[in-house]
Parts: sequence; C-alpha cells; structure tokens
Amino acid sequence: MKGWIILAIIGGIIYYLYTQTDTLDEPIAEVQDIYQQAEDKLDSMTGTQIQRIDDKVDLLKTDIADRLSATEQQALHLITQSQAQLDQFKDDFCGSGANKHSAFSKDNQTYICDKLN
Repeated sequence: MKGWIILAIIGGIIYYLYTQTDTLDEPIAEVQDIYQQAEDKLDSMTGTQIQRIDDKVDLLKTDIADRLSATEQQALHLITQSQAQLDQFKDDFCGSGANKHSAFSKDNQTYICDKLN
C-alpha cells in the first residue's frame, strides 16, 4: 500500500510540474526532437511515401479539356493542385444556391461539380 501512495505522490508532483511550471518544457522538447529524428531516419531508410491519387480529378481534366477556355483551364489547374483547394471549391461553388465562380461559365461549373461529387 505504501508503494502506491509513493507512486501517487510522484505522479502528482510530475503533473504539477508539467501543468503549472515550465521546468519540464525543455526535456519534453528534447524527447520530441529525438522522436522526430528517429521517425525521419526510419522514413529515409524505407524510402517510400504514400501518395493518394485521385482518379476523379484526372478523369475530369481529360473529359472537360476541350470544353474549357484557356482561363478556365488555368483556374481548374489551380483548383486541383491540392485536396484542400478542391474541398474549398466544392464547399463554395457546388450545391444548390452556390455562388458562381468568376473563371468558369455556369455550365462548366455545374459539370465540374457533378464530376467531383
């Protein structure tokens, strides 16, 4: 029983030092740095990185290429560069009552939204 009490006191002291003071900030940062270095080394040793390929975007670009003007093609290229930009486009310009995009015609915008969903 005495061991559990001592363990609880040590845990309480560590919790206090972690939450109320900055004495553990530097050792925690060092441990996180060591962990990050080990993770980076492991990634470099395996040499592989997972990349998600979205086939919808590639199919959309080939399907609609002949319908788009040069300005619309540039806008589509900018939108499809990252998943975050693509999600933002879908949130802002797709769906009922959505705004009209400044670069796309209404028909092309509707077509793009239909293909992305």
